[in-house]
Amino acid sequence: MNSPACLQTFVINLDRSPDRLQVMQARLAGAGLAWERISAVEGAKLDPFACPDVCVPSYRKAHGKELNAAELGCYLSHIKALHAFLAGPGDFALVLEDDADFPPDFKPLLQRLMDTGEQWDIVKLSSFHSGTPVRIGKLFGAYELAVPLSRLMNSNSILFSRRAAQVLVDKLLPMQLPYDHALERASMMGLRLRMVTPLPCPSDTGLSSTIGDRQRLRQFKLRWYRRAPAMLFRTRTELLRVYHGLTHVLRAYTQQSPSRQTH
Repeated sequence: MNSPACLQTFVINLDRSPDRLQVMQARLAGAGLAWERISAVEGAKLDPFACPDVCVPSYRKAHGKELNAAELGCYLSHIKALHAFLAGPGDFALVLEDDADFPPDFKPLLQRLMDTGEQWDIVKLSSFHSGTPVRIGKLFGAYELAVPLSRLMNSNSILFSRRAAQVLVDKLLPMQLPYDHALERASMMGLRLRMVTPLPCPSDTGLSSTIGDRQRLRQFKLRWYRRAPAMLFRTRTELLRVYHGLTHVLRAYTQQSPSRQTH
Protein backbone atom coordinates (compact mmCIF):
# COMPACT_ATOMS: atom_id res chain seq x y z
CA MET A 1 0.00 0.00 0.00
CA ASN A 2 1.42 3.39 -1.00
CA SER A 3 2.00 5.95 1.74
CA PRO A 4 0.03 9.19 1.41
CA ALA A 5 1.71 12.01 -0.50
CA CYS A 6 3.44 14.65 1.59
CA LEU A 7 2.58 18.30 0.90
CA GLN A 8 4.79 21.19 2.01
CA THR A 9 3.31 24.68 1.97
CA PHE A 10 5.54 27.74 1.70
CA VAL A 11 4.53 31.38 2.16
CA ILE A 12 6.79 34.04 0.64
CA ASN A 13 6.81 37.13 2.84
CA LEU A 14 9.03 40.20 3.14
CA ASP A 15 10.48 40.87 6.59
CA ARG A 16 8.99 44.37 6.41
CA SER A 17 5.46 43.00 5.87
CA PRO A 18 4.39 41.38 9.19
CA ASP A 19 0.85 42.69 8.65
CA ARG A 20 0.50 40.62 5.48
CA LEU A 21 1.85 37.56 7.28
CA GLN A 22 -0.74 38.01 10.00
CA VAL A 23 -3.52 37.99 7.38
CA MET A 24 -2.02 34.86 5.82
CA GLN A 25 -1.82 33.09 9.18
CA ALA A 26 -5.57 33.45 9.58
CA ARG A 27 -6.28 32.34 6.01
CA LEU A 28 -4.01 29.30 6.26
CA ALA A 29 -5.51 28.30 9.61
CA GLY A 30 -8.96 28.51 8.02
CA ALA A 31 -7.78 26.24 5.20
CA GLY A 32 -6.25 23.76 7.66
CA LEU A 33 -2.75 24.00 6.17
CA ALA A 34 0.56 23.65 7.99
CA TRP A 35 3.11 25.97 6.44
CA GLU A 36 6.61 27.38 6.45
CA ARG A 37 7.58 31.00 5.90
CA ILE A 38 10.13 31.92 3.24
CA SER A 39 11.83 35.22 4.00
CA ALA A 40 11.48 37.04 0.71
CA VAL A 41 14.43 38.56 -1.09
CA GLU A 42 14.38 42.36 -0.89
CA GLY A 43 15.02 43.36 -4.49
CA ALA A 44 15.68 47.00 -3.62
CA LYS A 45 18.84 45.92 -1.80
CA LEU A 46 20.28 44.21 -4.88
CA ASP A 47 22.33 45.68 -7.69
CA PRO A 48 20.99 43.93 -10.82
CA PHE A 49 24.17 44.63 -12.76
CA ALA A 50 26.27 42.94 -10.07
CA CYS A 51 23.88 40.06 -9.38
CA PRO A 52 24.89 36.80 -11.11
CA ASP A 53 21.30 35.52 -10.97
CA VAL A 54 19.93 38.01 -13.51
CA CYS A 55 20.91 38.96 -17.08
CA VAL A 56 19.72 42.53 -17.60
CA PRO A 57 20.33 42.69 -21.39
CA SER A 58 18.41 39.43 -21.90
CA TYR A 59 15.61 40.73 -19.68
CA ARG A 60 15.28 43.90 -21.75
CA LYS A 61 15.27 41.91 -24.99
CA ALA A 62 12.74 39.28 -23.84
CA HIS A 63 10.46 41.49 -21.76
CA GLY A 64 10.76 44.92 -23.42
CA LYS A 65 11.23 46.70 -20.10
CA GLU A 66 13.89 47.87 -17.71
CA LEU A 67 14.33 45.55 -14.76
CA ASN A 68 12.10 46.34 -11.79
CA ALA A 69 14.04 45.58 -8.60
CA ALA A 70 10.87 44.30 -6.93
CA GLU A 71 10.39 41.81 -9.81
CA LEU A 72 13.95 40.60 -9.21
CA GLY A 73 13.21 40.09 -5.52
CA CYS A 74 9.99 38.24 -6.32
CA TYR A 75 11.76 35.98 -8.80
CA LEU A 76 14.60 35.06 -6.47
CA SER A 77 12.14 34.52 -3.61
CA HIS A 78 10.25 31.91 -5.63
CA ILE A 79 13.51 30.17 -6.55
CA LYS A 80 14.39 30.21 -2.84
CA ALA A 81 11.06 28.54 -2.04
CA LEU A 82 11.71 25.80 -4.63
CA HIS A 83 15.14 25.15 -3.12
CA ALA A 84 13.52 24.85 0.33
CA PHE A 85 11.07 22.32 -1.10
CA LEU A 86 13.83 20.24 -2.70
CA ALA A 87 15.75 20.26 0.59
CA GLY A 88 12.73 18.89 2.45
CA PRO A 89 10.74 15.62 2.48
CA GLY A 90 7.71 16.74 0.48
CA ASP A 91 6.37 15.08 -2.64
CA PHE A 92 4.53 18.26 -3.63
CA ALA A 93 4.90 21.94 -2.77
CA LEU A 94 2.23 24.60 -2.56
CA VAL A 95 4.06 27.92 -3.00
CA LEU A 96 2.07 30.97 -1.97
CA GLU A 97 2.66 34.68 -2.04
CA ASP A 98 1.42 36.57 1.00
CA ASP A 99 -1.73 37.81 -0.73
CA ALA A 100 -3.19 34.35 -1.46
CA ASP A 101 -6.66 33.28 -0.35
CA PHE A 102 -8.52 29.99 -0.51
CA PRO A 103 -12.03 28.55 -1.02
CA PRO A 104 -13.68 26.47 1.74
CA ASP A 105 -12.98 23.22 -0.15
CA PHE A 106 -9.32 23.99 -0.83
CA LYS A 107 -7.77 21.19 1.23
CA PRO A 108 -9.76 18.35 -0.41
CA LEU A 109 -8.98 19.92 -3.79
CA LEU A 110 -5.26 19.79 -2.99
CA GLN A 111 -5.61 16.16 -1.94
CA ARG A 112 -7.37 15.28 -5.19
CA LEU A 113 -4.64 17.03 -7.18
CA MET A 114 -1.96 15.06 -5.36
CA ASP A 115 -3.91 11.85 -6.00
CA THR A 116 -3.72 12.64 -9.73
CA GLY A 117 -0.13 13.86 -9.59
CA GLU A 118 0.94 11.58 -12.43
CA GLN A 119 -1.00 13.88 -14.81
CA TRP A 120 0.84 17.15 -14.16
CA ASP A 121 4.06 18.86 -13.07
CA ILE A 122 2.78 22.37 -12.25
CA VAL A 123 -0.79 23.42 -11.46
CA LYS A 124 -1.82 27.08 -11.46
CA LEU A 125 -4.54 27.79 -8.89
CA SER A 126 -4.98 31.52 -9.59
CA SER A 127 -4.66 33.73 -12.65
CA PHE A 128 -5.16 37.23 -13.98
CA HIS A 129 -6.42 35.77 -17.29
CA SER A 130 -8.73 32.97 -18.41
CA GLY A 131 -5.97 30.70 -19.69
CA THR A 132 -8.36 29.34 -22.38
CA PRO A 133 -8.62 26.00 -20.57
CA VAL A 134 -9.13 22.69 -22.36
CA ARG A 135 -10.48 20.26 -19.77
CA ILE A 136 -8.75 16.89 -19.56
CA GLY A 137 -10.09 15.36 -16.35
CA LYS A 138 -12.51 15.68 -13.45
CA LEU A 139 -11.19 16.48 -10.01
CA PHE A 140 -14.26 16.77 -7.78
CA GLY A 141 -17.42 18.85 -7.70
CA ALA A 142 -17.18 21.56 -10.33
CA TYR A 143 -13.37 21.45 -10.44
CA GLU A 144 -11.57 20.03 -13.46
CA LEU A 145 -7.95 19.73 -14.50
CA ALA A 146 -7.21 21.61 -17.72
CA VAL A 147 -4.46 22.48 -20.15
CA PRO A 148 -4.17 26.28 -20.67
CA LEU A 149 -3.84 27.39 -24.29
CA SER A 150 -3.30 31.08 -23.49
CA ARG A 151 -1.51 33.01 -20.80
CA LEU A 152 -2.41 32.78 -17.13
CA MET A 153 0.12 35.01 -15.32
CA ASN A 154 -0.08 35.52 -11.54
CA SER A 155 2.05 33.44 -9.19
CA ASN A 156 0.31 33.71 -5.83
CA SER A 157 -0.89 30.08 -5.63
CA ILE A 158 0.97 27.30 -7.47
CA LEU A 159 1.34 23.57 -6.86
CA PHE A 160 4.60 21.86 -7.89
CA SER A 161 5.91 18.33 -8.16
CA ARG A 162 9.50 17.62 -7.15
CA ARG A 163 10.40 17.04 -10.79
CA ALA A 164 9.07 20.47 -11.75
CA ALA A 165 10.95 22.16 -8.91
CA GLN A 166 14.22 20.54 -9.94
CA VAL A 167 13.80 21.50 -13.61
CA LEU A 168 12.92 25.08 -12.69
CA VAL A 169 15.86 25.67 -10.34
CA ASP A 170 18.14 24.22 -13.02
CA LYS A 171 16.76 26.29 -15.90
CA LEU A 172 15.35 29.56 -14.55
CA LEU A 173 18.65 31.19 -13.63
CA PRO A 174 19.84 33.67 -14.62
CA MET A 175 16.55 35.59 -14.60
CA GLN A 176 15.47 36.82 -18.04
CA LEU A 177 11.74 37.38 -17.44
CA PRO A 178 9.44 38.13 -14.50
CA TYR A 179 8.67 34.91 -12.61
CA ASP A 180 5.08 34.52 -13.76
CA HIS A 181 6.18 35.08 -17.38
CA ALA A 182 8.94 32.50 -17.01
CA LEU A 183 6.49 29.89 -15.72
CA GLU A 184 4.31 30.45 -18.78
CA ARG A 185 7.13 28.75 -20.72
CA ALA A 186 7.05 25.59 -18.57
CA SER A 187 5.92 23.35 -21.44
CA MET A 188 9.00 24.49 -23.39
CA MET A 189 11.09 23.06 -20.55
CA GLY A 190 9.41 19.67 -20.88
CA LEU A 191 6.97 20.27 -18.00
CA ARG A 192 3.23 19.67 -17.96
CA LEU A 193 1.67 22.99 -16.97
CA ARG A 194 -1.95 22.63 -15.91
CA MET A 195 -4.65 24.75 -14.31
CA VAL A 196 -7.76 24.09 -12.26
CA THR A 197 -11.00 25.33 -13.76
CA PRO A 198 -12.82 27.14 -12.34
CA LEU A 199 -9.79 28.71 -10.68
CA PRO A 200 -10.16 28.18 -6.92
CA CYS A 201 -7.91 30.99 -5.65
CA PRO A 202 -8.69 34.64 -6.42
CA SER A 203 -6.00 36.77 -8.06
CA ASP A 204 -7.14 39.88 -6.19
CA THR A 205 -7.68 39.36 -2.45
CA GLY A 206 -7.73 42.98 -1.36
CA LEU A 207 -4.03 43.30 -0.50
CA SER A 208 -1.96 45.76 -2.50
CA SER A 209 0.95 44.46 -4.56
CA THR A 210 4.47 44.77 -3.14
CA ILE A 211 5.83 44.80 -6.71
CA GLY A 212 3.96 47.93 -7.80
CA ASP A 213 0.72 49.09 -9.35
CA ARG A 214 0.22 49.02 -13.11
CA GLN A 215 0.60 52.76 -13.58
CA ARG A 216 3.95 52.77 -11.77
CA LEU A 217 5.13 49.73 -13.73
CA ARG A 218 4.51 51.50 -17.05
CA GLN A 219 7.57 53.66 -16.41
CA PHE A 220 9.77 50.60 -16.89
CA LYS A 221 8.67 50.10 -20.53
CA LEU A 222 11.31 50.66 -23.16
CA ARG A 223 10.54 52.90 -26.15
CA TRP A 224 8.37 51.18 -28.76
CA TYR A 225 11.19 50.56 -31.23
CA ARG A 226 13.24 48.80 -28.53
CA ARG A 227 10.32 46.50 -27.69
CA ALA A 228 10.28 44.78 -31.11
CA PRO A 229 12.44 41.80 -29.96
CA ALA A 230 10.11 41.30 -26.99
CA MET A 231 7.05 41.25 -29.26
CA LEU A 232 8.69 38.60 -31.45
CA PHE A 233 9.65 36.62 -28.34
CA ARG A 234 6.08 36.75 -27.00
CA THR A 235 4.60 35.75 -30.35
CA ARG A 236 6.87 32.73 -30.49
CA THR A 237 5.98 31.87 -26.89
CA GLU A 238 2.25 31.98 -27.65
CA LEU A 239 2.61 29.81 -30.76
CA LEU A 240 4.69 27.26 -28.88
CA ARG A 241 2.22 27.33 -25.97
CA VAL A 242 -0.65 26.39 -28.28
CA TYR A 243 1.43 23.71 -30.01
CA HIS A 244 2.56 22.09 -26.76
CA GLY A 245 -0.86 22.55 -25.17
CA LEU A 246 -2.72 20.80 -27.97
CA THR A 247 -0.09 18.04 -27.93
CA HIS A 248 -0.70 17.57 -24.20
CA VAL A 249 -4.48 17.54 -24.70
CA LEU A 250 -4.22 14.91 -27.44
CA ARG A 251 -1.92 12.79 -25.31
CA ALA A 252 -4.26 13.05 -22.31
CA TYR A 253 -7.30 11.99 -24.34
CA THR A 254 -5.34 9.16 -25.97
CA GLN A 255 -4.34 7.84 -22.55
CA GLN A 256 -7.94 8.05 -21.35
CA SER A 257 -9.50 6.39 -24.41
CA PRO A 258 -8.91 2.71 -23.40
CA SER A 259 -10.68 3.25 -20.07
CA ARG A 260 -13.53 5.06 -21.84
CA GLN A 261 -13.96 2.17 -24.23
CA THR A 262 -14.48 -0.28 -21.35
CA HIS A 263 -17.53 1.64 -20.02
